[in-house]
Amino acid sequence: MPQKRNSAPPKVMMWGRATPVLAVSAIFDALRLMFEMFWFFGPALAALYCTITTSGTLEAWTFGLLGTKTAALVCTAGAGLVGAVAIEMIAPFGVIMAMAVGFAGWLTVGIILLVTNGRIFKENALWFAGSLLVSEIPIVGSVPVITLVVWKMYRTQIRVEKAALQTFEKEQAASQLQQQNRRMARLLQDRAETEAADDEWYEQAHAEGGEYGIPEKAREAA
Repeated sequence: MPQKRNSAPPKVMMWGRATPVLAVSAIFDALRLMFEMFWFFGPALAALYCTITTSGTLEAWTFGLLGTKTAALVCTAGAGLVGAVAIEMIAPFGVIMAMAVGFAGWLTVGIILLVTNGRIFKENALWFAGSLLVSEIPIVGSVPVITLVVWKMYRTQIRVEKAALQTFEKEQAASQLQQQNRRMARLLQDRAETEAADDEWYEQAHAEGGEYGIPEKAREAA
């Protein structure tokens, strides 16, 4: 049965609307990577914080003789020493935090998708759930799983919905053509019926009136 001409076309997701969600996914992936490698980023961040907070004090105490460069060297050395000594504590903490951040990222992205684009789960529900479980494996933490999975989900959705829109447009064009053909057939049928009625009237009048189509009684009266 052809679709109605006034039926609404199916919705189609576009990459422009997917970009903000992909950006959120990338942020959580970056945080996961940072905590996964916290044995490196932890001391580095500590050294940076130490440099920022102590450089001004050191410069004031030494009347400008020692400043940012010296503070950076001292803080870097201290952070490296602390990191080497406490790596057995820092590394497990980073893994746990990476798992927590990854789960929070999946939860956040999942809620955003449910609220703004629930259609995406029509083709990707199992993929989303499976990827959530796999991404919590510590060894996978260095891979931007959330971003890659969300990108794949959007790619599948866009491909399916574009195909559905093309099918809809073809069906609409076919429906319009069928309606035009039916209208044309109806017009031709009405014209044929009108011409048949005229021919029948003319033949009947000719039979009653002779050569000129004037009924016999009308000629006698004249």
